Amino acid sequence: MYSSPTPSLTSRILTVVLLSLSSTYAFTPIPDPQICHLPSSLQSLHTQVPSTDSILQAVSVPGSSPRASPSTSSLVKLAYITPWNGHGYDLAKWHASRFTHISPVWYQLTLQHNQKPQLTGGHDVDESWLDELRSASRPPKIVPRVQIQFSREAAEAIQYYPQGQPGMILDVLLQEVDRYGYDGLTVEMPQPQLFKALLELIGEELHANGKELVLVVPPLHTPEQMGTVIGADDLRDLEDAVDYFSVMTYDHAASLGREGPNSPLPWTREVMEALIDAEADADADGDDLDADLEDDRGTDNSGRGLTSKQHRTAKILLGLPFYGYKLSKAKGMEAYTASNYMDFLREHKDIVIQWDGMSKEHRMIADAGKETMSVLWYPSLLSLLHRLQLAEELGVGIAIWELGQGLDQFVDVL
Repeated sequence: MYSSPTPSLTSRILTVVLLSLSSTYAFTPIPDPQICHLPSSLQSLHTQVPSTDSILQAVSVPGSSPRASPSTSSLVKLAYITPWNGHGYDLAKWHASRFTHISPVWYQLTLQHNQKPQLTGGHDVDESWLDELRSASRPPKIVPRVQIQFSREAAEAIQYYPQGQPGMILDVLLQEVDRYGYDGLTVEMPQPQLFKALLELIGEELHANGKELVLVVPPLHTPEQMGTVIGADDLRDLEDAVDYFSVMTYDHAASLGREGPNSPLPWTREVMEALIDAEADADADGDDLDADLEDDRGTDNSGRGLTSKQHRTAKILLGLPFYGYKLSKAKGMEAYTASNYMDFLREHKDIVIQWDGMSKEHRMIADAGKETMSVLWYPSLLSLLHRLQLAEELGVGIAIWELGQGLDQFVDVL
């Protein structure tokens, strides 16, 4: 990425470009900290350009006390927990009542053609932790993630000659749900729009047992992906089977192979609005202006309450990343978690902190103009507040990936 016969010149050019970008972006008002319920201990970070010292001082103060009062927000809040970032287990336990759903990333289900499905990952199940979550004043629903992987032959068989394999998949999943008393499942699979019949079967059986189904949805990063990822039409087809659609609105710059914001706000809005797809709904339903206004008020003409569009919108969860990326000549692009972020702040004394007014994310540049220069994009309280504000505006929920990768203080703004 940085290869050049004159690396020092390249570094200088890159530095000039990076430092100039911040002045070209338009700034928008900062979210009101009182409306967002930002704790007083974090007020020093409610700024576009905080100092390194203010960040280190603020994050050295413990976050909300364990068993903090439930969030007053009405947003659906799902948080993923992974075994490789164990602190997420503690945060989920301490702040269980702040979340509506917790999804531990435990399971993998693989399927070969004409073979029984194999479910692995049960060794990660922590029953004592599950009990602690359930003892919260307002316990979240526990919907562990199952990553489903098919061989090519098995995928084709399920799509075109389903016979018995979908039933076997369902049996394996339901047995695990019953065994641990889960409140449902979160399913991730490649191109889920190709397996609607399977998802409908899983959703129908879970619902029959009073359980929920969450479906992980990859976003559209480039126009060339159109038709290869799930769209608004697919959500309409699946809205009866799926309770929530967890949209992965992150990894944008990484997917494009370039330095930049992880989850730029304009792109996030575009992805979410495309899935909500209000215009397509109006065309399909033959709505006129009066009906559109009635939709905005939250009732349909039958008086049943939420319109179809609003009902589906409430099922969509905006992906909220608690991690970032660092780009350097020595190591290329690296995913960065809270511990990496704190080390970065402590190790570098010449960090330039910039607020990207377009993406609504913070960029940090260390060793500007040197061969050791590195650029870090990592979430901040301000970037999170902007995304929570967007979720409120659109009427969608949030899905955090993932709790153990962020600063403890991130939970305080939820």
